[in-house]
Amino acid sequence: MKKIKILLLFVILFKTNYAQDIFTARSQGVGANVTISGIVTNGDELGPIRYIEDSSAGLALYDMTTNNYISSCLRGDSITVSGTLVDYNGLLELNPNAVAFVHSSGNIMPSPQIVTPLQIGEATESELVQVDNVIFNSGGSSFTVGTHDFTSNSLSGKIYIRTGHPLANSLIPSGPVTLIGICSQYTFLIPAVDGYQILPRDSADIIQSGNLIITSAVTQSNITNNSFDLSWTTSDSATSECNYGLTPSFGLTASTLGNTNNHSISINGLQPATFYYAQCYSVNGNDTAFSNTGIYSTASNSTGEIRPYFNHSVDNSVSTGVNAQNITTYFNDTIKAYIDLAQNTLDICVYNASDATIGTAINDAYNRGVQVRYIADDDVVNSMLNNLDPNIPIVFRTPVPVAGIMHNKFLVIDANSVNNSWIMGGSTNWTNPSNLFNDYNNLIFIQDQALALAYTLEFEEMWSGIFGSNKQDNTPHNFMVNGKHIELYFSPSDQTTSHILEVINSVDYSLEFALLDFTRDDLGDAIIDIHNNFGTNVRGIVESENTTGSEFPSLNSAGVNIKSHTGIPHTIHHKYAIADADILASDPILLTGSHNWSNNAENNSDENTLIIHDHITANIYLQEFTKRFNELSSTSVINDFIEIDVNVFPNPSFGQVNIQSDLRIYSINIYQEDGKLIKIIKERSFYLEGNKIYFLKINSELGTIVKTVFVK
Repeated sequence: MKKIKILLLFVILFKTNYAQDIFTARSQGVGANVTISGIVTNGDELGPIRYIEDSSAGLALYDMTTNNYISSCLRGDSITVSGTLVDYNGLLELNPNAVAFVHSSGNIMPSPQIVTPLQIGEATESELVQVDNVIFNSGGSSFTVGTHDFTSNSLSGKIYIRTGHPLANSLIPSGPVTLIGICSQYTFLIPAVDGYQILPRDSADIIQSGNLIITSAVTQSNITNNSFDLSWTTSDSATSECNYGLTPSFGLTASTLGNTNNHSISINGLQPATFYYAQCYSVNGNDTAFSNTGIYSTASNSTGEIRPYFNHSVDNSVSTGVNAQNITTYFNDTIKAYIDLAQNTLDICVYNASDATIGTAINDAYNRGVQVRYIADDDVVNSMLNNLDPNIPIVFRTPVPVAGIMHNKFLVIDANSVNNSWIMGGSTNWTNPSNLFNDYNNLIFIQDQALALAYTLEFEEMWSGIFGSNKQDNTPHNFMVNGKHIELYFSPSDQTTSHILEVINSVDYSLEFALLDFTRDDLGDAIIDIHNNFGTNVRGIVESENTTGSEFPSLNSAGVNIKSHTGIPHTIHHKYAIADADILASDPILLTGSHNWSNNAENNSDENTLIIHDHITANIYLQEFTKRFNELSSTSVINDFIEIDVNVFPNPSFGQVNIQSDLRIYSINIYQEDGKLIKIIKERSFYLEGNKIYFLKINSELGTIVKTVFVK
């Protein structure tokens, strides 16, 4: 035993003495074989990667094999590890070639370096850092998977939240915080001189200052053409105050009397279709809590007409009064007709275009004196642009310096006009014949000056050469359009996925979606949760069933009534969802735009999303969805559930319940009479407590079947 202890001590001393300091190891560069020692600064909250730090520097550890050489390392472990240095999208990593040797556990963490956003770079890569006076751009919304922008003393930085992170779906603080995390890098640029971001590990890495904290988003409501209300909550009773104005310098103040935890201020005397910057704050004694600065719009005096169009057949049998319009091969002619309305300005932001009819309309607008500007992506053909007047200015988004594409499909007509301002949204590229005529797409035109000005603000940002993750969340998001609440979000700056989640989580009765790509786990999980609620009916169509990371298999196996469009002629190119379409007592919603439900859309590409709270618009899209869904289904749908042969016996039962069916059954949701979900099972024979009525939501290969059983 004594010899074993001496040998173990020798091994420890040998490994420690042989190790280099991390700074020296890093300086040897990619391909070098090194041995280092240090303190592990993270655990599973950042996934399989580990970061290690000593007094000289830090380094990322990532095991590219299935050996799990570092998976057991915990935060606070003192380790020695050997391996090869590699580059992964700008991040210098060590790939271990043996199990890391753990000297001790529970060690004190290295003190984070206090830095500014400008110092988040190669010199601090893989080290714990601290940034003071951090204000998140999207304070009040939720941390979704992806990047989130912040400022500190007017300097910009980013954090990254991975899938399954402890902060995922938690509230983003509205006021100044101290941010701690590990400096990392992810870039496609060569040489790698950008993409630096901070990785917070959990909620303890975001430290709010003071005892008084703003505990909710600042929400806008009661929007009129000369006023709106701003509301928020605080941790303690305090005053309700607001600085606002036409610039971020504000200049005006508003307040209400009394102290409260639930705050609301009316901002009055405003101008129609005008954007106002506002910062809400509350005071309790010597403690003040500030929100981040938001930008808010008043309502316009426009007509607010909403006109959706589809290029394939629709099912008007489910219409509640306004029939959906299938204009087949007239998509290009319809776009031309709206372009022909332009009198002063025409801003076009479309990923790909090859249609001559639309090109001629753009040239005609330019020739009659309309100011025309065009933004396109540089990695597609865009053959139509070759035929535009050479004096029409065009800005391309090129593949570098940030990942992603300019994937928008919108235009803005006469943004400064009250009654001739139009925006076009939807999923349609201007390619002939593919997107305009063959693939399944939607167009939506809205006549509203405030919306047009918001799209113009986004257009101007890209026109100046700022794309993708370099953009800021700097447009209003809430609009009142002819009495209808409309939300507008641009990607990747506006955390669009968090707002898609809000739509899904708002569902009371029904959810339909038709999507080209669906690869976001958080959205898939949310849909499964809605499906598991008794009384909700979820139906979906996904084109790309077999893409890497597709949500189709998990949704299908969870019993969601989802149909694949893979292998069928022409592509479902839609990106829309419909919530509670015909339930006026709920909140009927239509969500549409260019944003696929993917990580690339959320984090990299330029996209736009409209969320329209309007039962007429929701029902119009339901007519298109119903036609597409029934084309893919041979089942008979009655009262939103599928009528097929499933036998539940005995019924009544004395406790033992059996399910008999030739169908493949994925799962069975069991609910009490009050609708409370008790459990989800896969067995066809099970026991239930007596003297109760139960509802069984049987999720089969052909959809959802609801049965009732009484247990004596």
